[in-house]
Amino acid sequence: MMGILLLTLALVGCASTSKETDTLHQISVLNALLLGEYDGIISVGELKELGDTGIGTFDTLEGEMILLDGTVYQAKADGTVVIPDDEVLVPFAMAVHFEADIHEGSLANIVDINALKAALDQTIARTSNDFNRFYAAVITGSFSSIRVRSVPGQTKPYPRLSAIAAEQKEYEYQDEKGTIVAFRCPQYVNGINMPTWHLHFLSSDASRGGHLLEATLSQGNLRMGDMKTYQIQLPSSSSFASMDIANDLTKETHAIEGVK
Repeated sequence: MMGILLLTLALVGCASTSKETDTLHQISVLNALLLGEYDGIISVGELKELGDTGIGTFDTLEGEMILLDGTVYQAKADGTVVIPDDEVLVPFAMAVHFEADIHEGSLANIVDINALKAALDQTIARTSNDFNRFYAAVITGSFSSIRVRSVPGQTKPYPRLSAIAAEQKEYEYQDEKGTIVAFRCPQYVNGINMPTWHLHFLSSDASRGGHLLEATLSQGNLRMGDMKTYQIQLPSSSSFASMDIANDLTKETHAIEGVK
């Protein structure tokens, strides 16, 4: 397996004082993924040691990851969801030992994904009112409609992620029960990660899921926690070393976030 460099950013005075639940672990950086760095650098088993809740993708970009209650699920491009072996590799992910230390309460009548993101931001404004921290949210409930996407695994030479957007497979479900796992990053990490909310969905029977494109929430429960310590594990591959990841790729980020 590839070697791994470790970069730690502590948002408090001393990282050693942070609880483990206050640490957001990130595998690689977003701009590297956008430019085609799809080779995994840690295993699913190793990722589960870093957190019990998370999102990400898999080696060669094969499917969308939902890490929920300590189990990793792989939402594949054919619409199925499987539990990958611990040996499967991961090129990009976010994981935390989740604790709802900011808020727990109900949500209802959320008409679309923008309204959902606004409700999450309003929860932050009412509680910590600190948009410079990192946040994780778990929303479990009943959805009148859900739209998700996934992408198939790629072969080398890997194309840029924006070029794969045309291949993404989208699925829409009605009257679905399930869970959204979401992370919010602050604006100052643009390029390292995606600012604001990034959401993945898993149905309650773990048979459907993916990157969340749209949602109408009828009734649900929101749990939210914050992280003040941010750890990034960087690839040590030659391809990563030669990448110019300092460019502003915001337009490409927006392209992969939207609906076809």
